[in-house]
Amino acid sequence: MTPFYEVRLQLFFRYSNLNKDIFMNNIWKKSIPYAVLAVLALAPFFSVAQSGGFDPGNIISDERFGNVDAFASPDAIQRFLELKDSLLANTDPEFLKMLREPADIDRKQALEDPRPNLGRLRTAAELIYDAARQGGINPQVILVTLNKEQSLITGRFSGDVLQRRLDRSMGFACPDSGVCGDLFLSFYSQLFGNIDNEGNRYLGASKSLGRSLNTPGGRGPMVDANGSTFGSSPKVKVSRVGDTITLNNTQGPPNNAPASQTFVLANSATAALYRYTPHVYNGNFNFWRFFNEWFRFTNGSLIKLEGQDTIFYIDNGSRRAVSGTVLTQRGLDVRNTFTVSQVEINEFPIAAPLPPPEGTIVAPASGGKYYLVSDNQLHELSAFVAQSRSLNLNNAVFLPDSEVTNYAINDPASPPEKTLVKGTGSPLVYYVEGNKLRPISGYVFGQRKFSFGNVLNASDADVAALPKGQPLPPLDGTLVISQSSPLVYYVALGQKFPVPYYVFQARKFRFADVVALGTDEINNLTTAEHLAPGDGTVIKARGNPTVYLVEAGSLHFITGFLFQYRGYKFSDVLEVTPQDLSLLPVNSPLYLADGTLIKLPSDGTVYVLEEGNKLPLTLNAFNNRGFEFRNVIEVTTDEGARYPTGTFLAE
Repeated sequence: MTPFYEVRLQLFFRYSNLNKDIFMNNIWKKSIPYAVLAVLALAPFFSVAQSGGFDPGNIISDERFGNVDAFASPDAIQRFLELKDSLLANTDPEFLKMLREPADIDRKQALEDPRPNLGRLRTAAELIYDAARQGGINPQVILVTLNKEQSLITGRFSGDVLQRRLDRSMGFACPDSGVCGDLFLSFYSQLFGNIDNEGNRYLGASKSLGRSLNTPGGRGPMVDANGSTFGSSPKVKVSRVGDTITLNNTQGPPNNAPASQTFVLANSATAALYRYTPHVYNGNFNFWRFFNEWFRFTNGSLIKLEGQDTIFYIDNGSRRAVSGTVLTQRGLDVRNTFTVSQVEINEFPIAAPLPPPEGTIVAPASGGKYYLVSDNQLHELSAFVAQSRSLNLNNAVFLPDSEVTNYAINDPASPPEKTLVKGTGSPLVYYVEGNKLRPISGYVFGQRKFSFGNVLNASDADVAALPKGQPLPPLDGTLVISQSSPLVYYVALGQKFPVPYYVFQARKFRFADVVALGTDEINNLTTAEHLAPGDGTVIKARGNPTVYLVEAGSLHFITGFLFQYRGYKFSDVLEVTPQDLSLLPVNSPLYLADGTLIKLPSDGTVYVLEEGNKLPLTLNAFNNRGFEFRNVIEVTTDEGARYPTGTFLAE
């Protein structure tokens, strides 16, 4: 195993501007212990603050920022999350609920969600993939921002802390000084945006970044007449590519950055990043750092270790060995191979060898089975599925058995997406979705206007061999009732949400639209929380002064101070019975946003809120951060007590 100090030394030279030969001849040979200590002490700072590749005016190219195909599929993003051991890799239904995908299909359609009626909860990987395509940006940009803002790729959180970070996942609509917008307090809304009570649409992070990227001339932060993004001078224009701008920085370790920094915006992607986060350090430097650590080589890059013959293919953050046969089949040019160090190659976890190109039919030399290459994995291919996909098994590429077994093999290939399939010995019809067969009831078949003329007949054995999914539910937004119970449910995301009567009235539902279904079909749907009134509703129980705001189907407690500060009125509060209110899930209370400046009535100290704590500021620290006294909010003593006091910020 390479000694720790040798690994750190390699990193030291990789990221610093110090000449390796000079260091080795003048320091290392004379005093190895002293040199080791120097490297261990300084390498973290050189790897961050003096990285030769970082240019604040040109953080990422427009082409990479807008590469929506950087990941081939949601499954590819899922594999990346799993490789990083990210919390977002969790596909447990209880975790998926924490992402707060809306049950309201009309809301999702209004937000131009690419898949508003999927009939089930999406994973974090699927939401990231869909949001990237909706916004026209690289999904890697979203992944990096999730980590830059809330450490959701590399961090470890649980409970209320995890929910709070998910709700603010992209740091969107959370300004340095001000309140996070209530409309955006969910993982889903951070990505896609939301609709307010008056029907106004607000863009989420993905669409906002994409709009900035694609605005002619770029769309950077607002600046004053001197090109500054901060200070008391009025902001007079949106900065563009080619403009010289000045931003303030977060000071102190690890970067020890200057209080402000001036540079020229080189391209639209960089302008978009500074519009989103108007700081070099640590905000956009961290974006660059994570992006280059994880995605230094784009998908499809070839790398090899110096002195070795094995060539690896970069596939969504992992490295996959490539045989000479596959190099030829895929038309990969070995002259484009990057030679890297052991430290660099270890940054990419090793995965199964790369198979032949997408769509290739592969068979072992011994015969007996056929496989289809899809998403760089092998899927067993039956004659029936090959026919449904118009594939000819005679075109199969025969490879040594040992080579085929080394490839990653996943579920058997299914007929094309949205195909209707049934076995010859059963009347049950299936719908193909996500490479799985989902059973369809008679009601759903009719509601979705399917036609028996489009159903493919297969042998019962072929149907039995294909992976099965959950039954296809009624369309999202359908109101259903069991023939044996008076309880009305709202169907969405493959779940049934019990509808309290006051919510039925508040949402202006009609009994004429309620569909009676068999008990078995109702029971096939997973029971979710009770349906809440529309997001943005302010609600309380009769006889109790506690007020809540409804967002993403949950109740969020509002203090008296926040009620007044946010401009709510008691005439707008919906009063319900305590029993009705108790049906709705209670989530994290509302707080002032991180970055808000506050002071207490009996104390002249100004505090900045960070991670739910209030950190006292010296005058020097206040000025160094570019804060302004006009942005300081005086809170009540009770409100201030909600935020534990942290360590004084002196610089």
